Amino acid sequence: MALFFLLFVCLDIAFPPPCAEASENLSASSSVVVVIDHTSVERATGMFTTGLWYFRRGSVDHGSLTQKVEWGISDRLQVSTFVELLNSSKEFGPRKTGIGDFEIGARYSWARVGSEFTHVALAFDAGFPTGNAQRALGEGSYTLAPSILVSHELGRGKYQIFTTTGLDFVVKRRRLDPTREVPRNSFFSNSSVTAHAGHAGHGWLVSELSITSNRSVHGRETRMAVTPSYVWRLQRRTELLFGIPIGVTSSTDRVGAVVKFTFELGGKPE
Repeated sequence: MALFFLLFVCLDIAFPPPCAEASENLSASSSVVVVIDHTSVERATGMFTTGLWYFRRGSVDHGSLTQKVEWGISDRLQVSTFVELLNSSKEFGPRKTGIGDFEIGARYSWARVGSEFTHVALAFDAGFPTGNAQRALGEGSYTLAPSILVSHELGRGKYQIFTTTGLDFVVKRRRLDPTREVPRNSFFSNSSVTAHAGHAGHGWLVSELSITSNRSVHGRETRMAVTPSYVWRLQRRTELLFGIPIGVTSSTDRVGAVVKFTFELGGKPE
């Protein structure tokens, strides 16, 4: 199954930056940039992102197939769902496969803050442990995650700076495998820089730094990853991203691969 995920990533196959912080959590505090939009989805517009994730640390590996759907209630208010459609995990013993966790969220955006090149959004996400945590297919906790998202364009849009910063609160836990660490409240931050590249500016080079830490609440983990990525704009409203997360700290997966296919439907006619 590990080879299946890796082969799928290499042969086939993002909203603003929320690369995955680690194999155990691909939700509110995870990212990998989508360049279609900065911080918002227009009214009556849907954004659909399908992701493939593969992470490895020593003999432990984890793969996921995810789907995110965002919908513009208005030009400023968007709602979203994120689901791990299929998780495959090999930690101890035989590989385990099944559905992962589920998340819903909302985001309120300001397209111009001080200038037309600065964009800000406030987001709030709620996570539900639909994956079996005892089989390492989910986090095993109900979570609430408020965050703030900021992006700024430089050089008339040639360069873009993104950052997402927030807190992930664990409000309730399910029964976990005793070998796994208990989920704790945590801080997360994902920052990235993009630059136009490729023919006629139809591609972007992306560099992202993702940090998650629970040390402020007596935890023991600080996860940090650097993710170089490339985004192809296949058509005006369609993108394909490929990234390679590289773990920096000992508690982070050493290496991985992320592929995302994103497209938009609906919205105002041009």
